[in-house]
Amino acid sequence: MLRPDTAAFLLQHKMAYSTKTIAEGCFGKVYKEKYNDTWAAVKKVPQQFIARKDLERECEVYNKANHPNIVKLLGNISLQDGKWIIPLEFIFGEDLETTIFKTSRSKIQLTPPIKATIIIGMCEGLLHLHSKDIVHQDLKPENIMVEHNTNRAVIIDLGLAKFFRRGLNSAIDMGNEAYSAPEVLQKHHQRDQRSDVWAMGKIIAELCARVRLFTPTVCPTKIKETLHDQPFCYAVCRMVEPNPSIRVTMAGVIMDLRRAGGPGIVNTAFQKDHLKPLGPHQNQSPSPLNKGPPQVKRDPPQLKMDPSPVKRDPPQMNRAPVKFNRELSPLHRDPSPMNRACLPKSRDASPLRASSPLKHHH
Repeated sequence: MLRPDTAAFLLQHKMAYSTKTIAEGCFGKVYKEKYNDTWAAVKKVPQQFIARKDLERECEVYNKANHPNIVKLLGNISLQDGKWIIPLEFIFGEDLETTIFKTSRSKIQLTPPIKATIIIGMCEGLLHLHSKDIVHQDLKPENIMVEHNTNRAVIIDLGLAKFFRRGLNSAIDMGNEAYSAPEVLQKHHQRDQRSDVWAMGKIIAELCARVRLFTPTVCPTKIKETLHDQPFCYAVCRMVEPNPSIRVTMAGVIMDLRRAGGPGIVNTAFQKDHLKPLGPHQNQSPSPLNKGPPQVKRDPPQLKMDPSPVKRDPPQMNRAPVKFNRELSPLHRDPSPMNRACLPKSRDASPLRASSPLKHHH
């Protein structure tokens, strides 16, 4: 028998408990349950295991990371029976760990087009996180889901994600050592966007070769030996550069990744979810595409105000040579915040907002 207060809670939130536990970690468990007439991955964390400020940070991360390749927060975070209830999007698929290394259980055939779809999807998701000054910290195959039928890659488990502004962290470093960049393992550097890029590079290499790489050996030379002349080899070599100061950013490598994936693979999930008309629920977290048009509209007045040929040359040059556009994502035509995040000392971003993200749910 359910306690009266529990039954009332379930009725109020239209949530029916399932017996299936789909994940378990040091901070709590995740259950497959019904939430508002849809299946959800409901994360339950004992109240004493997570500080309110950490919960608020996690909530803010989910609210800012609105992208088809990042798991969504479905509703309000609530407290019930001493546990925080966090309803997340349920992905009908399997984690990438299963896809790569547990072939007998996997339902995904890793053909070259499907590999490319998965790689481009998870990289688009990471690019979006970095554009919002968010560092995932714990990228690994277990934290990337692949949706059956569509092969959409979805980055999950943002509980350890942090905001990286002015060189300061909003969370401690707690990522998996198996996918930690050299500077993190050597304790010389905190986790930031560059260590995320390194982890993603290793994941891509393991997906392409279907072998588990020994972390201390991962470097451009090892990638060339493992992937040989496979399409993603060049991009991954740039991502696992041992020196973080010259390692490529996601904004700097995304065009190489898209070209390696082929013309039919580019950004399928993003086009499907973000090129359709905006609904009322999308106004809270506008996508980068919504920010693009105002910038385009500002260009013509500048040309009219100063018709000098010298001022008109740069836009023409930007359209002609490919090399000028390789470092920019077409989704972010303005300089990406990620390129500033790679050198924390030179950042001049705004500090964390003092308002509590939880208030937006009420």
